[in-house]
Amino acid sequence: MRLSTPRVLLAALAAAAFAGAAQAQDIRVALDQSFPVRLANSASGVAIGNPSIAGVSMQNDHLFFVTGRSYGTTNLTVVDGNNHVMFSGRVVVVPDESNVVRVTRGTETASLTCTPACRPAPEIGDATFDAVNQQATSHASAANAGTSNH
Repeated sequence: MRLSTPRVLLAALAAAAFAGAAQAQDIRVALDQSFPVRLANSASGVAIGNPSIAGVSMQNDHLFFVTGRSYGTTNLTVVDGNNHVMFSGRVVVVPDESNVVRVTRGTETASLTCTPACRPAPEIGDATFDAVNQQATSHASAANAGTSNH
């Protein structure tokens, strides 16, 4: 996986925030993407305020990933082995704006991902969201049905 320069810079800034005492700084993560956080000191626990907005996966005591699950803002707290707060701040889940084109006709909006060909990439609130979401769900169900027979 190649990280873009802004993501690498954001990762470095987040790591710097965790290296010192408890500080409040937003962690911005795109919907359905993960964001690595490396800690300078060992953590013994992390807690996310609303796990339906963002998830946290600890890899070891110096590395965890924050994953955007739905749009919104929640909080994240990281504690060390003595239960001292190493970090307490917000996690903001935002749309992934890279290679996205939005077409607005009247009051309806459609989102397309163009990498390089444009394909529907509906977001919550788009006119086509329900229809494309149903197609994706049906496709996934058919694929799962095929794998359960083996």
